[in-house]
Amino acid sequence: MTVPGLPGLGRLLSQVTPWQYALHLAGIPRGRLRGDYTAAAHVVARRYPGAYAPARLLVPPAWQPHLVAVGALGIHADCLADAPAHRCDPAAFHAWTEQVRQGLATGRAEQPFLRAFLHTVQVRSIDPADVHTALAGQAGRLGMTGYATEQDHHDNTELSNVPAGRILLAACGVPAHPRNETALRLGADAVQRWDDLADLADDLRNGFLTISEADLLRFDVTRADLEAGRDTPAVKALLAHACDKARAAFEAAHAALDDADPAVQYMCRPCLMFLSQGLRGLEQRGTALLRPSRRWHFRLSPAELVDGTVRTLHHRLHLP
Repeated sequence: MTVPGLPGLGRLLSQVTPWQYALHLAGIPRGRLRGDYTAAAHVVARRYPGAYAPARLLVPPAWQPHLVAVGALGIHADCLADAPAHRCDPAAFHAWTEQVRQGLATGRAEQPFLRAFLHTVQVRSIDPADVHTALAGQAGRLGMTGYATEQDHHDNTELSNVPAGRILLAACGVPAHPRNETALRLGADAVQRWDDLADLADDLRNGFLTISEADLLRFDVTRADLEAGRDTPAVKALLAHACDKARAAFEAAHAALDDADPAVQYMCRPCLMFLSQGLRGLEQRGTALLRPSRRWHFRLSPAELVDGTVRTLHHRLHLP
C-alpha cells in the first residue's frame, strides 16, 4: 500500500505487514470493499502521518483495517464539528450524520470510508447505539464557545469521546467489561485534558475556551486575559491548576489501565505514555500555552518510557 504525499514513511512501511495481507487477515472480501478500506486508511494517514506508520508496524494486522475504518469516520466527524464557532455550519454536519444513520439502517453508503465503517460495524458487532451517541455528542459541540462548569467538560467527554472509544475497542474484538469501561472513561478524560492544553491557544483564537467559566471566576481571570496572553500571577495560577487536573487524570487513567484486559492495555498504554511525556512539556510552558506553537513540547521520563514499553510488549505477546 502506498501513501501519497507522505515522504519519509516508505522505509518504515516496508517493514510492516503488506496492506492486502492485513485486509485478508481481517476477513475483508476482495473487490470494492478492499478499496473502501484503503480509502479509509488514506484518510487516517493524511490526518496523522506521524502516528500512521508506527501503528501499521505495531498494531496486530487483523485489527488494522477495522481501526482505520473507525478512525476515518471519527476524523471526518471532527473536521465538520471542530470548525470555528463563527464559521460553523450545523447543516453540513447534520446532513452527513443523516447519511451515517441511513447507512446503519440500510448497510449502504456513497462514501468509500463510510462503506468500510458500516462493514466493520456489522462484522465486529459494534453497537449502533454507540455510533448514534458519539454523533449526538459531536453535534452538541457545534458552535460551542466554552464550558460553564467542570461538569459540562465531563459531559462533553462522556458523550463524545467515550462512545468513540467503545467503538474502537469493539473493532479490536475487546469484550465489554466494567474494568475495561473504567479504563476507557479515565483514559478518554486524560487524553481530552492533554488536548485542551496542547490546543489552548489555537482554540482560543477560534472562539472556543476549554477552561470552564467556574475556574475563571475562581482565579479571577477573564477570557480577555487569556485571549491577550497576559502573563499575570492569576493567569499562571489558573493554567497551573489546569495542568494539575490533567496530571491527576493521567495518574487515574494509568492506575485503571493496570486492571484492564491485555488488549485494552496494549491499545491505550502507548498513547497515555506518549501524551504523558507531552504533558510534562506543557506544564513547563506556563503562560506560553496562550501563544500558538507548532512544536511538540516534551520532557522525557526515561523510567516511565521503559516501564510503559516493557508493559506494552508483554501484553503484545497475548494478542493474535
